[in-house]
Amino acid sequence: MTIECLQEKYVEVAVFSPLAGTFTYRWPESLGEPVNGIRVQVPFGRGKRFGIIASIDASVEAAITYKEVLDRLDEKPLFDEKRLQWLERVRRYYLAQPGDLWSSALGWASQDDIRRFRCPDSEAVSQSCPELAGLFRTRAALSLKTLIDRTTQTSGIRHVISRACADQLIEEVLPDPMWATQRNDSDSMAGLKPTDAQQQAIEVIIGAKQRFQPSLLFGRTGSGKTEVYLNAAESVIQSGGQVLVLVPEIGLTPMWLARLQQRFEKVALWHSAMTAKERLVVRQHLVQTDILIGTRSSLFLPLPRLALIVVDEEHDASFKQQEGMSYSARDMAVLLAQELQIPIVLGSATPSLESWRQVLSGFYQRLDLPDRIVTDNAQIVPQVVDMRDIESPVSDTLLTALQETMAGGDQSILFLNRRGYAPALQCTACGDVPECPSCSMRLTLHRRAGSLRCHTCGYRRRTPKTCESCGEAAFLPLGEGTEKLEEWLHEHIPDLRFTRFDRDVITSHSRLEKTLEQFEKGELDCLIGTQMLVKGHDFPNVTLVGVVNADLGVSLPDFRASERWWQQMTQVTGRAGRGDKPGRVLIQTRMPEAGWLSRISESEAESTLSEELQLREMLSFPPFARWVRIVCSSAKIERATQVATAIVGQCKKIEGLQIGGPMPCPMERVAGKYRIEVVLRDISRKLLPWKLEPLIAVMQVPNDVRVRMDVDPQDMM
Repeated sequence: MTIECLQEKYVEVAVFSPLAGTFTYRWPESLGEPVNGIRVQVPFGRGKRFGIIASIDASVEAAITYKEVLDRLDEKPLFDEKRLQWLERVRRYYLAQPGDLWSSALGWASQDDIRRFRCPDSEAVSQSCPELAGLFRTRAALSLKTLIDRTTQTSGIRHVISRACADQLIEEVLPDPMWATQRNDSDSMAGLKPTDAQQQAIEVIIGAKQRFQPSLLFGRTGSGKTEVYLNAAESVIQSGGQVLVLVPEIGLTPMWLARLQQRFEKVALWHSAMTAKERLVVRQHLVQTDILIGTRSSLFLPLPRLALIVVDEEHDASFKQQEGMSYSARDMAVLLAQELQIPIVLGSATPSLESWRQVLSGFYQRLDLPDRIVTDNAQIVPQVVDMRDIESPVSDTLLTALQETMAGGDQSILFLNRRGYAPALQCTACGDVPECPSCSMRLTLHRRAGSLRCHTCGYRRRTPKTCESCGEAAFLPLGEGTEKLEEWLHEHIPDLRFTRFDRDVITSHSRLEKTLEQFEKGELDCLIGTQMLVKGHDFPNVTLVGVVNADLGVSLPDFRASERWWQQMTQVTGRAGRGDKPGRVLIQTRMPEAGWLSRISESEAESTLSEELQLREMLSFPPFARWVRIVCSSAKIERATQVATAIVGQCKKIEGLQIGGPMPCPMERVAGKYRIEVVLRDISRKLLPWKLEPLIAVMQVPNDVRVRMDVDPQDMM
């Protein structure tokens, strides 16, 4: 190594990409002193990418010419030391590549280009910072992108602007915070005295201030879990702390936001459907925020005074991220609470078996809310309707119940967890069923749009008029979806005011809010929808819930299928009778003798959880074992198989590990890629995932194969 090389500085950068490892770059003096944890822009391939400095004073080889860092985005790290430690634990546990980790962790900071700056004195700027001379031609605020486009400087301009802002030569224009336009109506629940069970739960949560205490709030639907969260949050905020509330679906945020705005002044919202401008406003006022409500990505927002985390509907599979770094937001929230030494509350009427085992093991505090608080209605016993000889999607029993509910001025919910008109279209002449050309999936018929769609990869095509195999015009829709149910209701109950509540109709956050507002005001008699309708919503005027097809999902080749089915059905039935009037639940099925139908009762929740846990223990399934699912995908099946076979060979070096595969995934082909899986099972829970990290580090994966590591997989399809 030459003397010149020793005098220069080099940094290791985790580039925001799924590629393995970090990349070495030369650090220019013009960007000041390098700091671990700050974002930079670097040349990468034929373009430019952002990344984060993973380490400084990187070792280099004299024979190699290293590219130079182009720009510096931050003067100091966006995460404090504790959060950096937390993220490193997360990276190691989920076997994530550094680039994947940081692109997920810093997704909230990706709106830099729309930040706006103003120059009070252009002459002073020109004298003190000549790089910005002539960029501010008027006193009007300009976006960072505009400033970059105007400059002739090829690199370092972001750092120059950041430094000028720190020196108060220019100023960032901050819009009003989200709560400046919030409507703070009184909370109808705020004046109610907590029940004894609620008060006990509140005191336990409040008593755990400034120490790590995970609690499972186990309460039936309508038992007042939200009120427990809000009372605990009120105490935390009065003490100067901040509260983070995680929910599994965007569909839950309007209800939560309305309740929080009624109780608290500085409330912020975070989810992927917000615009870049809306998310930037949240980021710019993060320090002043009292309580933040959001989906899983909000976990990465660095609330500086975070003192309580709430995970509502903690059992929900939507907390598991399936793209990029595969992580569980629920489990990461527990790790963050442990790192920050703060309490965390996981709430559910149907807890996950993972959390239930933690309760039985004594790691989680159990807090019970056994009774509904708004009504004295008796426990609802679902009525099972035998559909074996009925061709219509709705039985006469359910039809009569819908008519009676409408006549009585009450509201109803119809649950059918299948979008579109029909899950398949079949030619009755030859039996052919159109399939997705890129996936191992039948195409779903969307009759109103006149298209066949793949709900896995998004492929769509016009509905053919004749069969492409035999030429006959003899198509027959198989099964039913929400679109067909909508058509049936229009025909049989023309006076029923209803709308669909699925992802084909609820295409924006404003549409979501409008639909929920119409239903809450009584402008709609009925909602028909998929699983996004039944998660945590509180509709006090709903007295009837009908499950149109209860058989969907119960027979999937996934060991969690029965657990998820029970959770979903129990949550569905919990939507009825939450007000002063008694509720009724009708469940349509073609398997009326199935034993699992008797489990759909909140009074059976504890025994159901215990029985399922005993079965898992007997089989050495999670949570009594730790699994890692490795999926290799490629356009060529033999390439994916070769890599999967090589992975199996490496994993055989770990003594005590059970290895399944390589074998095709249950859904073998997705988006044109063949998928081969290897399932690793660790009964001791001491080997995985940590023993895998050094093996992965030395693996050479060809460019045409993608390897996805899924620790604690929630989806085995």
